[in-house]
Amino acid sequence: MGILCGTQCRRDRPWRALRAIALRTIVQLGVTIPIKGPRQVGKSSLLMRIIQAARNAGKRVAYLDFQQLNTAVLNDEELFFRHFCCWISDVLELEDKVEEYFRLNLTTIQRCDRYLQRHILKGLGSPLVLAMDEVDRVFDTNFRNDFFGMLRSWHNSRAIYPSLDKLDLVLVTSTEPYQLIDDLNQSPFNVGQIIELEDFTPEQVAELNRRHNFPFDTNSLQQLLRLLGGHPYLVRKALYLVASRQITPTELFTNATAASGPFGDHLRRLLSLLYDKQELIQGLLLVISQNICPDMQIFWRLRGAGLVRSSGQSALPRCQLYAEYFRENLHG
Repeated sequence: MGILCGTQCRRDRPWRALRAIALRTIVQLGVTIPIKGPRQVGKSSLLMRIIQAARNAGKRVAYLDFQQLNTAVLNDEELFFRHFCCWISDVLELEDKVEEYFRLNLTTIQRCDRYLQRHILKGLGSPLVLAMDEVDRVFDTNFRNDFFGMLRSWHNSRAIYPSLDKLDLVLVTSTEPYQLIDDLNQSPFNVGQIIELEDFTPEQVAELNRRHNFPFDTNSLQQLLRLLGGHPYLVRKALYLVASRQITPTELFTNATAASGPFGDHLRRLLSLLYDKQELIQGLLLVISQNICPDMQIFWRLRGAGLVRSSGQSALPRCQLYAEYFRENLHG
């Protein structure tokens, strides 16, 4: 997998500690913060806090949610880089000079680099944070190495080009990029202050149960852990529903996979994401039934969707709730 070049912080630290590290980092100049982890572990929430801290420190922020990119942009390299430059200009309310820079007799990446350094950073006159959410969308493109290599070059070149000292990069991904970027030396995900968010540990779930005034007793808390593992969103929802007396622990466990149950909306949304994706359906059913997934691309796509996890050499459903629900509702 390669050696990490950055400083890595994992989820076994309390969430508050990870947040404090990220917020201390973003007020410095010229930083890179990759935020990694499966879906619904709090990545976007942390990103919003980082953005607010950056603004409080007097930095400008260009927030780019890559979920907004359409298929046409993701299928055409030059169109993507043009759009990327135009997008930054628009968010920062700067003059769009994309046509001028993209007439230069340079490569697409060089044009984009010149645009950022000579137009965006010079035009701002203040530090800039490029806060990029859901960058997973680029992993399936044929230009992913070029794009992420460009970001890595901005990180590496801060010592050479003074303008890049005023550029911070914050990247959020649910997919493990080491499996998808061909050259780790071209990856922006293994440098800087790496924040890796994971599911809650049993100790963290017990602490949350205490903070909710013990809605689950010792036995039912163990049952909750068996059902949900440490899935942050589901654990928090279960604690809220029981603590607010909307449902009892027994009712929660009995109706866990029901369409009208406490997790019905969440489960139906995940099921809709798999609609008509037979390769993912077959892969997930194989994980559920045999704890294997021979196709690593399928595994990383499932992991990026927050449906599976790894344990040693085994591929496992992320939690028992998912295993039960998809075993009942998926038909390969």
